[in-house]
Amino acid sequence: MLYDFANILFAGPCNARCPFCIGKQIDSRLNVNNLNEFPLRNLDRFVERVIEHDIKQIVFTGTTTDPQMYRHEGRLLELLRSRLPRDRQYSIHTNGQLAIKKIETLNLYDRICLSLPTFNPQTYYKMMGIQCVPDLGEIVSRVKIPVKVSCVINEHNINEIPEFLEGCYQAGIKRLVFRKLYKDSRQWNVTNGLKVRGEYRGNTVYDYKGVEVTYWDFDKCESTSINLFSTGYIGMSYLLAETR
Repeated sequence: MLYDFANILFAGPCNARCPFCIGKQIDSRLNVNNLNEFPLRNLDRFVERVIEHDIKQIVFTGTTTDPQMYRHEGRLLELLRSRLPRDRQYSIHTNGQLAIKKIETLNLYDRICLSLPTFNPQTYYKMMGIQCVPDLGEIVSRVKIPVKVSCVINEHNINEIPEFLEGCYQAGIKRLVFRKLYKDSRQWNVTNGLKVRGEYRGNTVYDYKGVEVTYWDFDKCESTSINLFSTGYIGMSYLLAETR
């Protein structure tokens, strides 16, 4: 089977308190704190799987925490680059709270996916449980690699979409993903008036002033992945919440 990417998942205390955190939907036995561990549990087998399936993309992400809270972030990247073929690409999915503080480490990746649902502090608090909104413009100006923004959609930010699109454009973002929450049956109109640009893994891609905008619906998604959980278990389902 072909896999699109391989996730390395981190668990433990987080610097945000998102009410929709994916970790709440995953079997709690898979969410063991690994923020201080090096090397990670079952990393050798994970590396073997990546090579065996010729997976090109490795993603640092979290179930109950942000991957930048991992104490050995740069060290793990260095280890993986030494053990995997040189054509592998490394990215991180982060809330950006530590982006500026750890800017040198952030620049060790090949790409960044920044979870940002709004520029409004009040809305941000409702969706992230904290009030400090990352400065997208400063992050983009200080990193040397591409930044994609991932924006979860719900009732709190749906009316801010036009301003959010423009804010991302002004910050220099080239790729933006609007995401429905997993198992959310509500349909959100976030692409009204945008020109269709194509399709990516089963989801339609639109254009906003040169920004590539995707409306990501998990029900239509055709992605595949392998996932190294914090316990060392290696799951083979893209939908983490369905891992048992």
